[in-house]
Amino acid sequence: MKRWLESITPDRHSLEKLWCMRPFAALGAHRGCWTFNRGSVTRAFAVGLFIAFIPPTPLPVHLLTCTILGISFGLNLPVLFATVFLSNPFTWVPQVLASIWVGAKLTGMDLAPMVHDMSRRTLFAHLHALWPPLLIGALVLGLAAAAAGYVLAQCAWRLRVALHLRRRRQRRLAGSGHGSALDQRSVR
Repeated sequence: MKRWLESITPDRHSLEKLWCMRPFAALGAHRGCWTFNRGSVTRAFAVGLFIAFIPPTPLPVHLLTCTILGISFGLNLPVLFATVFLSNPFTWVPQVLASIWVGAKLTGMDLAPMVHDMSRRTLFAHLHALWPPLLIGALVLGLAAAAAGYVLAQCAWRLRVALHLRRRRQRRLAGSGHGSALDQRSVR
């Protein structure tokens, strides 16, 4: 798993050479932010999923939050940034609608009158009433996605390691001649 992640991720030194990354080179110099071990990758995946549920804003809130939390907690930055980009302009509408729906269910808010009265003119009039369910729903969905993502990443990492160990054992058995001796005994 580690080799595969390292093969698809640019290394720290090539990123530092980019003109847009030079001002931030000192921030990302922490070695823990670039290591591919199970702890830093799975935690980065979970935190990235949580940050992805922050409601979209015109400011780069997602990227700033990633940078601050990633460097503070020594999370794998490439995995963290890649996971946050699950929240993109194509996923914003379903994400925001799901957050509003979950938040409305948790707060007991009835969305039916608002939906029936919805038009372009009244959308901005109802916007102030939609912020509390949006934020509560985003928090709940973000926490649920982070927990599920952490468990999924841990399972995927362990499965990948188990498959790698099985292949290594099979190669070792095939190379040592044990496999051919067993095959000869079964033929007799």
